[in-house]
Amino acid sequence: MGERSSADAGTVLSDLVDLVIPATCALCHRPGAPLCRGCREAVARCLHASARPAVPSPPPPGIPSCWVTGEASGALRAVVTAYKDEGRRDLAKVLAPWLAQALRTAVGADAAARESLRGRGLLVVPVPGSPRARRRRGDVPLRPLVSAAVATLAGRACVADVLVATRTTLDQSTLDAVERAANQAGATTVRSRQRGAVEGGVCVVVDDLVTTGATLAEAARALREAGARSVLAAAIGATTRRSGGGPTLRHPRP
Repeated sequence: MGERSSADAGTVLSDLVDLVIPATCALCHRPGAPLCRGCREAVARCLHASARPAVPSPPPPGIPSCWVTGEASGALRAVVTAYKDEGRRDLAKVLAPWLAQALRTAVGADAAARESLRGRGLLVVPVPGSPRARRRRGDVPLRPLVSAAVATLAGRACVADVLVATRTTLDQSTLDAVERAANQAGATTVRSRQRGAVEGGVCVVVDDLVTTGATLAEAARALREAGARSVLAAAIGATTRRSGGGPTLRHPRP
């Protein structure tokens, strides 16, 4: 079964389970799915009034311009974690609109992307993730979010699963910015049979959350080496820079 079929089957199974088992809030586990009112309010405090650019500090070489909808901390990060790693695929309906907002804003701010929507077609490229993560989760949780977000674009656009991992990487959550960059360097390539689709095209790399930008920079490198005309990026949230160390991103005003 292919990745797309696995993701579709997972969505159907989740919907069937929801019909049989009373759902609970993914964060506080009280009755009320997928998020109770209190947890929705907590997540809302992590969201921006509108999508805005996120710039790593320091920025990894080659990172594309990236737009996000919220701050990847607290309740928003917890929702993404519950969706990806705790089996709460019912949260796709909550997360997809936030990713769609970032994607639409990124495309609207880029002349080449707008031109592609009207002409050749825009390639929206999910980061590939690791084979280990796919085996552990049993599907590719980012894929349905990207598909739902692409469906909101006015024009010609498609989800392009053109990237593939070239080697095993470490779990990024345990690494600092320098280690993440080294972990990702050269770890991604464009599938040989799909290089023709990428060459001369405009690509939007999509991830769920951005921390140091190492994953986006590596994906962009692979796409550019395959001949992409330009690359930009979108994500649900990015970690903001705080005093005293810690997270490493800042959100400049658009």
